[in-house]
Amino acid sequence: MIVARFLLLAALTGALTACTERLPPGGVAALDGIYEGEAARSTGPVYNCPAAYKLRIRVAAGEARGEILDSERQDAVVDRFFAFIEADGRVTTSFRGGSETFGVSGSFGPTTFSALANGRVCSMSAFARKKQ
Repeated sequence: MIVARFLLLAALTGALTACTERLPPGGVAALDGIYEGEAARSTGPVYNCPAAYKLRIRVAAGEARGEILDSERQDAVVDRFFAFIEADGRVTTSFRGGSETFGVSGSFGPTTFSALANGRVCSMSAFARKKQ
């Protein structure tokens, strides 16, 4: 089940990366809202790297404030992150998960967020969709 979710997530992340280059009319201000999704392990040993986390991002006034949630611990907050959204929708930030600190490079599109998170040993792919 986790492998199937990862493969779907990886496919969606790759497909949507090309789509996220254009922002909706209104630019960064049009991104305001709540995005929910998941970050799943791409590479790294099972015993060291988290398999998956839930992701919740609140976007307002060109700022992204996110939470990394552990669904196995009743959505306990693992870490929080903050980023300014660039004029083209790109963000760069970091978060801690497990024993890793991940550097995150991502991009917002009209209704989606996709990102790659790289740590020293692990990497994760993330995808979130704007709630309507």
